[in-house]
Amino acid sequence: MSAKLWNIVLLLVLLTIFYVKAGERLEKAKNMALEYAKENYKDVEIIDVVKIPQSYEEKLSKDFNKVECKSKGKSSIYLYLDCTYLKDEEIVATIPITFRISATTKYKIVKNQKVGIVYLNKNIKIQMLGVALENGKEGDYIKVKNISTGKELVGKVISNDTVLIEASRE
Repeated sequence: MSAKLWNIVLLLVLLTIFYVKAGERLEKAKNMALEYAKENYKDVEIIDVVKIPQSYEEKLSKDFNKVECKSKGKSSIYLYLDCTYLKDEEIVATIPITFRISATTKYKIVKNQKVGIVYLNKNIKIQMLGVALENGKEGDYIKVKNISTGKELVGKVISNDTVLIEASRE
């Protein structure tokens, strides 16, 4: 074979390797972003990555080992994130990614649900029954109504059926 033909074959082999590596990096980018989103956006159920714009695929020319994402908003079925890929704290690329999400928000407590109210004041712990007046996910502050007194309280959702009321520390 002539040198020209060898050069063409070598070029094709190198391009194939480059595109295979680029495809692997793109798949790694999708998986890391999906894992990050599922861990950090627990208020919605993330189904999958819808798309990474094709024009951004070539920005992943270097390897990376970490991802950080910032929300750019969401609709009823999509979550939009800007994900920054890092290699040893150096930015490799920032890519907008669209995720498909479930239309339902995962609330731990729903309005009108019977809940346990735990009141903490220093060394005193009181448990009562109540009714949730709002929906809430873990960590949210919601209004609850004490069944026995009828008093409305604001507490933090700590489980599927418990709200924590802490006395103010003065």
